Order: sequence, then structure tokens, then C-alpha cells
Amino acid sequence: MKAILGTPRVEVVLRWLATAVGTLLLLMGIGFLVMPELLATGILAAEPARAVGINSLRGDFGGLFLGMGLFVLIGTLTRYPTLLLVPIVFLALIVTGRLISVIVDDLPVVTKGALASELLFLAVLGLSLLASSVRHENLAHRAVHAVTPRLRIVVVLGVVVVVIVVGAFQAQRQIGLRLLGAVAGSQLQSNGLDGIPDGLHVGLAGTGAPLPEHRRHGVCTFVLAGKHLFIVDSGPGSTKALELMRLPLGNIEAVLLTHMHSDHIGGLGELMLKAWTRGARQQPLKVLGPDGVDQVVQGFNMAYAIDTDLRIAHHPPTIAAPEGAGAMAETIRSFDADGAATIFEAPGLKVTAFLVDHRPAAPAVGYRFDYKGRSIVISGDTLPSESLRRQAQGADILLHEALQPEMLQIIHDAAVRGGQPNAAQLASDIQTYHTFPEEVARIARDAHVRQVVLHHFLPQVPMRIFHSAFLGDTRKIFRGPITMGVEGMLLSLPPESLDVRLGWFL
Repeated sequence: MKAILGTPRVEVVLRWLATAVGTLLLLMGIGFLVMPELLATGILAAEPARAVGINSLRGDFGGLFLGMGLFVLIGTLTRYPTLLLVPIVFLALIVTGRLISVIVDDLPVVTKGALASELLFLAVLGLSLLASSVRHENLAHRAVHAVTPRLRIVVVLGVVVVVIVVGAFQAQRQIGLRLLGAVAGSQLQSNGLDGIPDGLHVGLAGTGAPLPEHRRHGVCTFVLAGKHLFIVDSGPGSTKALELMRLPLGNIEAVLLTHMHSDHIGGLGELMLKAWTRGARQQPLKVLGPDGVDQVVQGFNMAYAIDTDLRIAHHPPTIAAPEGAGAMAETIRSFDADGAATIFEAPGLKVTAFLVDHRPAAPAVGYRFDYKGRSIVISGDTLPSESLRRQAQGADILLHEALQPEMLQIIHDAAVRGGQPNAAQLASDIQTYHTFPEEVARIARDAHVRQVVLHHFLPQVPMRIFHSAFLGDTRKIFRGPITMGVEGMLLSLPPESLDVRLGWFL
């Protein structure tokens, strides 16, 4: 290895590769100074938080990348290769931070592309420094030489950078319009479901519960069976998540509500509106659910009536067809002796609603989807019930809500100490009609479920470090995979197979 790095040709190649890395880092620094929001969302998968976040992106990230780029170029274009140690140290710390985030944070590795690039940059710069050290043993002697022509090149390059930054700020309007045209064109033409193969797919648009958590939306799940798209529950904020996932809301076959608690219906009005105007629907959105669904749908229709009239007056029928506005309710009533009712059938597809125990929210239901030999069961909110256990028999995926009593007891005690009796009472009350993680594991074990996915977490699990505490002894009871659901997660079941493929929308 040392002999290879010591050859002049290898040193030159690595130096030019390092120069390319430095140039790229420099351009990223300029980008963060000029258009921080675009680079943050496109490269780092970060979401700027108001003006404070944008200010930090410009200052911190712009300065970081510009600094690393300049040190790389000075180190490669002059006789000071030891300066490569500066960006190497920073890149090593950045990679360390990302790896810690994978372990600690409750987020998918959506920045794996950035991580791979940083590891590549780190390798190129490290090898370049090593090759220079091997080739030139007396670096200290060379470092005291006078300023070389290459250093003058770097000075000129620095001036060019300043000119580019100033020019970019002056041309923000033109740059912004061009970028908007490119981004908007790709987003408006894209469909998040394009390219998804035939099969049974379940996607998580909302995995939260009534307790606030800034990274989770109200509970909402979509199921795609072949070409049939269903939405199960519509919690607050979930319609925005569905739009960010680029789901064709106009193609929704039906919305299926499990029960009428606000955290399961709070986003229904926006979902009705977006399905109508985005999809140019010619008939109202169908909403199915147990008793009470007609009252809920009627209420949202009334609440959005003025908005509907205004949009009809403003847009042509190709956008806002009057006959497609709002939603129509269909109550699920014909349950058999086992508490089940078939609510939808198509070639290869069967959707079953079944009663669960969420009293005093009664009736409440869960749903089972069977498509071409694959099956998904969604529990809804419930205590352990025999009906759920029967419907979960042999399911590929059981998507189940979960409440961790020990963690809620900690919250209860903290509320008591903090003089908040209402919060303490709520922390006690909600434990009486939800399922504990170990109980979910027993249901999955007894029903021979292949994989469990948990969502609708009570209490919040804002970081991955809480997962073990939340899961408790579940892995001792159920030996199959147990997944903590996250917004944007997609699980795909190919027809007539046992595979479960994990993907991401966000």
C-alpha cells in the first residue's frame, strides 16, 4: 500500500481527486449562502425551521463548507498538504454525528446518500494526504518555502468565490425563477405511486397520537392493493404528509375510519378538499366507518360548504366540479357472528372490517386487506380482542397501536409533582382502552403473524433511544420482526410471496 501511494502518478491522481472534492465543497458552501432552503431539503434532507433555521443554514453550513473547500484547495494546490487535516477532521466529526443519529434518533436513514458522499470525500482526502506524506518525507521543510504560484492561484480563486457569491445574491430573482421552474415541473408531474409494482403495500402518513410530537402527524395509513388506494383514518396534519408523499389523492377508492375520536378524523376536511380539487373528482369522496360516520361527514361537509361554493365560483368545472365536492358517508353495519363484515371486493382483493374493543368508543373497527395471497391487518384503537386475534391469523403484517404503561406512569407522576391534575388524570385514563406492547406481541404470536409494525404511540417516542423502553419484553414473546413505524415508511408485499420489502416516501 505504501509503495503504491509513494508513486508520483498515484499522488497526482489523488491530488486532482482531492481538488475536485474541494471544489465541490466550495460550491456547496456558496449554495448554502445563496439558497440554503434548497440545499438543506435536497442534499441534507433537513427541513428549515422559519427564519432562525435559514439563518443557521447560511451561517453555519455556508461557513463550514466554504472553509473545508478552501482548506482542501490550499492543501492540494500549494506545498501545504498538511492543511488537508482540517477538512478531514471536520468530515470525520460530521460522519460521526450522522452515525450517532442513526443509533439515537427515531428517523429513517434518509441521508444515506450524503453519508456515502462524506465517507468518499474522507477517503479521497485521507489517501491524498497519505500519498503526499509518503512521497515527500520532509513536509516540514517544504512548508516553510515562500509563497508559490499555486498559492497565488488560490488567492485568485478566493476572489472569484467572493465575486460569484455577490453576483449570485444580485441575481437571486432570476436564479429563483429558474430553480422554481425546474423543481415545480418535476414535482407536479410526479406521482409517488408511479413505478410501484403490483402487490399489497402499506404506507405510514401519520403515526402519532393526541400527545404532541413535532415529527409525527395524526394517525393515517394508506393501503395500495394493485390499483386500489385506500386511506385508513385521517388524523390532524396527515393530509399534508400524504401530499408530501405525492399520493394521487384524486384516485382514493375510499377513506376508512376506525372510530370517531378526533385524532383519527381531524384531517378529514382537508383530505376531502384536496381529493376533490387535486383529482378533479366527479363524485364525492366515499368515507366508510362504524356508526357515527354519517354525522362526522355531514359536519365536515357543512364546515367546508362556504369554501366549496367559493372554489366552484372561482375555478372551472375541470378543477372544481360541483358534483365532486365533499364526501358521502357509508355506515358499516352488517357484521357477522364473528364481528366481521366484507366492505369491498374486486378481483384478487377483499377488504374486511371487524369489531374491536375501544369502549366507550363503540362501535370501533379494524380492517384486514387480502390481495393475491398477501394480507395486512390494521387494528385501529383497541384493547386486546378475540375478533382482532381471529382476523390477524396468518397475516403478513399486523399494524397495531401501542401504549407503554410504565412510560405513561412516569408522565403521570411528573404531572402530579408539577401540579397538573388534568394531565395526570389523562395519563391514567388512556391506559384503560389501548393495547400494551407485550399484549400486541402475544396477539401476533398466537395468530402466527409474520411481522408487527407499531404506530399511534402513547406516550411519544421522539428518539430511537426510547425504543427499547417502549417495547419492553415484546421480543421475548414474539420472535418475528417488530418495527417502530415512522412517517414515510412503506412496506411492500409482492403477490404470492413471503417477502416484505421496506422503502421510504419521505
